[in-house]
Amino acid sequence: MFVVHVPYRGSSPALQDLLAGQIDFYFDPGIALGHVKAGKLKLLAVAAPRRASQYPDLPTLHEAGLTGFDAGTTHGLYAPAGTPPAVVERLNREINTILGQPAVRTQIATLGADPTPLTIAQFSAVMEGDSKRYGAVIRERKITMD
Repeated sequence: MFVVHVPYRGSSPALQDLLAGQIDFYFDPGIALGHVKAGKLKLLAVAAPRRASQYPDLPTLHEAGLTGFDAGTTHGLYAPAGTPPAVVERLNREINTILGQPAVRTQIATLGADPTPLTIAQFSAVMEGDSKRYGAVIRERKITMD
């Protein structure tokens, strides 16, 4: 199978082309789930290292044969450098409390995501790891901003 990267200016145009049969697949941030539920599209795999709780029978790309593949995303809230630690800690505590609420968890699940409350140290470690991982890919592939 030969794959050609087609850059889109957002998920909506890519979804439109997928539904129209112009492309064979794409990595979706969750906007296509309504079309999956309607039977218009089929989920093939999860790009994260763990299976999605809402689709426990759907394999990860790693399980499907792309060994070591991890394109999972982490969303976070950032504050300006120099924000007092007490403020950052309070924000972290409040956000994690909100992420634990059933209504919020349900809403996030509609986007195909699993809410994962993290400590400040855990979030920092994830961001540092992603920066190193993607930085290595950028250097290895000689990716530039043209």
